[in-house]
Amino acid sequence: MRSLSFFLSLLLLCIFHTGKKESDLDLEIHTILNKYHVIGASVVTVKANKIIYNRSYGHNPDYKNITLKRPIPPNGIFVIASISKSFISTAIMQLMEKSVLNLDDDVNNYLDFSVRNPQYPDTPITVRMLLNHRSSINDKYYGWNLSQINPAKGNVWEECYNDYRPGTKFSYSNLNYNLLGAIIENATGQRFFDYIDESIIEPLGLNASYNLTKIDSSTLVRGLLYDKKHNSFKPDPSVYNYQYYEGKLKDYKLGETTACFSPSGGMKISAIDLAKYMMMHINYGEYNGKRILSKKSEIELWSRQGVDTTYALGFFRDRKILHGEPVVGVRGSAHGIHSIMLFNPEKKFGIVVLCNGCTADRKMKEGIAWTLYKHLIKED
Repeated sequence: MRSLSFFLSLLLLCIFHTGKKESDLDLEIHTILNKYHVIGASVVTVKANKIIYNRSYGHNPDYKNITLKRPIPPNGIFVIASISKSFISTAIMQLMEKSVLNLDDDVNNYLDFSVRNPQYPDTPITVRMLLNHRSSINDKYYGWNLSQINPAKGNVWEECYNDYRPGTKFSYSNLNYNLLGAIIENATGQRFFDYIDESIIEPLGLNASYNLTKIDSSTLVRGLLYDKKHNSFKPDPSVYNYQYYEGKLKDYKLGETTACFSPSGGMKISAIDLAKYMMMHINYGEYNGKRILSKKSEIELWSRQGVDTTYALGFFRDRKILHGEPVVGVRGSAHGIHSIMLFNPEKKFGIVVLCNGCTADRKMKEGIAWTLYKHLIKED
């Protein structure tokens, strides 16, 4: 009888502490959401290779009437901005493993026009340089096509390069990854998003695509851009224009129409499916018995590419966000969407935060990531 009483007391104590921990976590997250005027967010935490926390907050606005406040469903699909780059780098590594291309090849081997810094015409720009943002290419004329950097089509192509030798400095550029999308197309003979759907999305069993026409519009989480000058939020409906993308698909030209579907930022996926994709990377290229990449390729994806940066190949390395805990990560922000994915492959944990509008991008998502880590992962 005494043993039974002790057991019940212990059980009640555990329930009390677990409930308090969840209550403290929820309170801290709501404090962050309120502080940065978050419209909505979906968060997922992975521990010991299992999804242990999956929750959505706030609302999904209606672009015709942004005062309508529909809840964000657990499977709500976001445009994840620059986390998309990790899908491109993963695809490039797959093609390297298949000997379709080499990271240190001249990109002109796979493009229909010449890519050369005019100040350094004898220095090839390689696939690796695009991946690690050391190509000397900039975003001065970044847009939804590649004509600006094509000498045969644009009159500003010389201004698309910085004034240093390719390979010597880090400078983040979205155009690098749009060019990588064109390289995937010319190397495979497929639209880049079709290749990614077939080689990454479908094997992992995910509901995701760069191709908007594959996404059920009722599942989309719409972002609101924050206007700092007027301290207000406004919609950016261009990202969800089905008619526009249907038209582009009809006249699609490999290596040319590519940028319209934004290899650098156009992946559409839910937080829960992004967490499953993340678990593939946590497990060095394998998830649920499906191998997407070799362990060697995964490690190369995460390897820093210079002393002047923490950036690797579509991922970064960091010790600051989780207050000393080393992580591999990707973050993004565009069209009112703010995103971050962090994981530690040795300790088998990971965090995903997707937000559809706020007043302070990095402070918000890194604050939520730290809160999730502190309450659900960090050892006492």
